[in-house]
Amino acid sequence: MRINRPQHVAVDQGRQRHRSRVTGEPLADVSDRPYFQHQRQGSADGLFINEPVVTRTDGRPALVVSRRLTAPGGGFDGVVTAIVTLQELQAAYSALALGEGSALLLTLDDGTLVVRQPEEPGMPSGQRFPELTALRGAPLIDRSVSPVDGRAKLVAAVGLGKRPLTLTITRDEHHALRPWHDEMRSAIVRTLLLATLVVLTIAGLLRQLRRLEAGEAEKAALQARLQKAQRLESLGTLAGGIAHDFNNILGAILGFGEMAQQHAEPGSDMRRYIDRVMQAGARARVLVRRILEFSRSGVAERLPVNIQAVVEEALAMLRPILPEAIRIDTRLEAGTAAVLGDGTQLHQVVMNLCTNAAQALGDAGSIAVGLDRATSSVAQPMLHGELAPGTYVRLVVADTGAGMPPEVLQRAFDPFFTTKKLGEGTGLGLSMVHGIVTDLGGAIDIESEPGHGTRVTVWLPVCGESEAPPARPDPAWPRGNGQVVMVVDDERPLVELAEELLAELGYEPVGFDSSERALEAFLADPQRFDAVLTDEMLPGMAGSELAARVLALRPGLPVILASGNVGAALEQRARDAGVVALLRKPLGLQELAESLAHALDAR
Repeated sequence: MRINRPQHVAVDQGRQRHRSRVTGEPLADVSDRPYFQHQRQGSADGLFINEPVVTRTDGRPALVVSRRLTAPGGGFDGVVTAIVTLQELQAAYSALALGEGSALLLTLDDGTLVVRQPEEPGMPSGQRFPELTALRGAPLIDRSVSPVDGRAKLVAAVGLGKRPLTLTITRDEHHALRPWHDEMRSAIVRTLLLATLVVLTIAGLLRQLRRLEAGEAEKAALQARLQKAQRLESLGTLAGGIAHDFNNILGAILGFGEMAQQHAEPGSDMRRYIDRVMQAGARARVLVRRILEFSRSGVAERLPVNIQAVVEEALAMLRPILPEAIRIDTRLEAGTAAVLGDGTQLHQVVMNLCTNAAQALGDAGSIAVGLDRATSSVAQPMLHGELAPGTYVRLVVADTGAGMPPEVLQRAFDPFFTTKKLGEGTGLGLSMVHGIVTDLGGAIDIESEPGHGTRVTVWLPVCGESEAPPARPDPAWPRGNGQVVMVVDDERPLVELAEELLAELGYEPVGFDSSERALEAFLADPQRFDAVLTDEMLPGMAGSELAARVLALRPGLPVILASGNVGAALEQRARDAGVVALLRKPLGLQELAESLAHALDAR
């Protein structure tokens, strides 16, 4: 330690011998001072620093640094001292920048505090801290609670060489660990943010996977619907072609059968045989109509139809042919609700559903038929079709039969699919219902369990209100008066049938089995013919084209077109050509008589 104060020398008797600074005070006796006594007794080893004392010359607290003087003979020869005031020490250490929460303490060997930087307000002078001296042999850093302010501190204490001083550095644990705590908090925040980001990413991926899975499921469902629609379309095309050819054959059978029926004597065996033929022909005619409806080739003009009147008419026709043990319970509450469609098609929907229900019952049971209005506020998927929001007429046909297992339920509307025995069903009834309902913008739902019956619900969109048509008696068949009618058909038996029918009605028919020969005859004498009856499906020149050619030469001539495939496209071609009536084959005698008479009267 460098001492910047003058030295004082004391003899062995304790009197000061001299001092380096003149103060005006007499030389004092220092024999009572602790440092003198320790040096004289030889208890101090070398340099001795006593605890702070008040100097007699300055009157200020100071440390007295002393060293023993040895006489030539080895005896005690006095003490040399240097005085360092505490104020000077404090000023020296105050130049050290220790930082917030840190302190420097200089203590004697017994723990007496000499200097504290920074100063602690209220700390009494000469306070002892023996625990700091005890830390000189301890590890570099220790942890303790300060007796001064009660805060936990990190403490490091070292001795100043061989000097009887201990230099202690303390730092509040809170301030010392603050960077680590801040870093830990920052690390925790970063970890939480990263974990949150990972969780959100995983949640987003799971949501995306669910969307992809739902999309794949929807895609698979749409693919299944598309395949089913394509299969139905292919079957419909095939069925329509077969039905058209069979329709021509059936037309000849029914036409000649009807003529034979009229000429047979009532009650005779011949009449009875012909009646059975006509009954079988009528069933075949219904079958062909179903095939054509399924193939979408028989869509008639759509008009508002009172659906409740159609249901009442169908049930009135159905009740007489059902076994007595089958009961029909009805609840018809649709009122004047109208469906935009064809009355014949709607009649077939009701008849097919009720017929299927009756066949499921066998010889006994009950059929519940309900009709009411219903509103759908949201889109609803049905077993067949999707129900859009809107107002509907809901037709419900439920039976108490054996029900259907799931595998049969899924194929119930497939064409030609049936669970009936051979000869008891064709599998076209429900497929025709499906085609008509889908074409009208409706939907179908089925509920069925084995042993619990079947419930079929048909939803048809309401287009407005329509009163039920009044019942009218069957009119008498109108007859002709020798008018000449051109008959054109590529099937020779149908030409002969039409000639026979027209002759029976009082007309003079002229038949042709090709449109080319018919056009040549018309060009040769256009005024010869009073009307034209032609088939549409003719080889070479179609019936609608023939009609346009003859009407170009003779406008206003009544032309009637007949076809087994009556559809919207054919109706449009007929209107464009100027055709006055479009008949569905096979032709009936009453229908032909009324159409021809109406066309001639309109002319």
